[in-house]
Amino acid sequence: MSAFKQEAAPVALSTNGKAPISAWYALAVLIMSTVLGGVDKLILNLQLEPIRISLSLTDTQIGLLQGAGLALFAGLATLPLGWLSDRYDRRVVLAACVVLWSAATGLRGTAETYGVLFIASIGLGVGEAGLTPITNSLIPDLFSRAQRVLANTVYALSTIFGAALGSILAGSIVKMMDDLRPVLPVSMQTLESWRLTFFFMGLVGIPATLLVLSIRSTQRTSKAEQAVRAVAKVEPDENLVTFREHMLAHWRTFIGLILGTGLAGIGLSSLGGWIPVLAVRTFGSTPAEVGQGIGIAILCGTIVGGAVGFFAVRYAQRVVGPAAAVRVVMVGNVIAALLSMLLLLVTTSTQAFMLLGLLVTPLIGGAVAVPNVLQDAAPPHLRSRTIAVLTILGLPFGVIGPLMVGVLSDAFKHLDNGLALAIVCTTVVGGLVGAVVLYVTERPFVRLMREAHIT
Repeated sequence: MSAFKQEAAPVALSTNGKAPISAWYALAVLIMSTVLGGVDKLILNLQLEPIRISLSLTDTQIGLLQGAGLALFAGLATLPLGWLSDRYDRRVVLAACVVLWSAATGLRGTAETYGVLFIASIGLGVGEAGLTPITNSLIPDLFSRAQRVLANTVYALSTIFGAALGSILAGSIVKMMDDLRPVLPVSMQTLESWRLTFFFMGLVGIPATLLVLSIRSTQRTSKAEQAVRAVAKVEPDENLVTFREHMLAHWRTFIGLILGTGLAGIGLSSLGGWIPVLAVRTFGSTPAEVGQGIGIAILCGTIVGGAVGFFAVRYAQRVVGPAAAVRVVMVGNVIAALLSMLLLLVTTSTQAFMLLGLLVTPLIGGAVAVPNVLQDAAPPHLRSRTIAVLTILGLPFGVIGPLMVGVLSDAFKHLDNGLALAIVCTTVVGGLVGAVVLYVTERPFVRLMREAHIT
């Protein structure tokens, strides 16, 4: 066996079931990597308007850039990366992903045409495609089932808070590059700010890659899962359900979850991508102001939404039992879709940011439960591939959302609030239809969760 496949000196759980310091260090690095990937994507959103002007782009092209460039090719790359992370050292696979998306971010700064910008976005999407399957496979290897909920919660909340702080940081980076312009080489002093920002973020990937490689190797199966197998007298390589058997047995449930969350995501995922454009184009905000405004909005929405969601899940558990997470997500999507109509009434960027914070609040409640759902929806040896397949099947919605807003915006361009109207139409229709699908999927979802604990 090659050194690439070996996993010597694995991180093991202590005898009392508590994870060692090295496991929490690994979790911190995973959080850092996820936040960095989010900042690299957010930098594009903050710079879309100056890029549009510089390269003479249409809103339809911008929609394709956000949808097909990121979501579509990221989805296509998820399964191969999931296959790799199920078979090889996950640290090495993740480090390679960081290198790829950082290089793609730097390549954006060289773009003179839309084609180069689109290719760079493909590279960024492919690199970041490894985050979901790898992190959701590493966490169960690092933590026992008793601590997994805590670890998932820490990861989810940290990445959400990190995204909010990253938004503020992204806006500050844009401003910082303008301030540093006089000390840059003469050949770079005349470059647009968005090019300098992409170059800087590409260089940040170097230390991030080294941190990922510093994580100690992990076991494929946690101590808790090994104990379950011992009690059930199941040999590690015997009587294991195959990937094909698992997907065929639960395909209706998976399709329901994908359709429900995907339809809601058609509009809701477009809010974060298009509100920055709305603030710059309609209200004349600077990238720094947009970054800070969005960051504060997401941060406040997360704090309030986390508290509301905690009590909502507890209440839903008493009412609907194991379906609590799906019910909270469903209700949150409906509330957010209806609240999005207020976007038609905003008259300043501050109001837009406040509305974004309000929209984030009902969506946060179920967000921390999503990693647990993904991890428990498949046995350990199928985690990465199952998550990868769910991501691939959901990729059309990631493409349709931003693209639909762009197409509608071009169609409504004769209206003063055409962009806002496009966002609202997409969000309301997707959110309400998606909620209906999730409601129908509740019962098969509960059966899937129960069987996953036995598998």
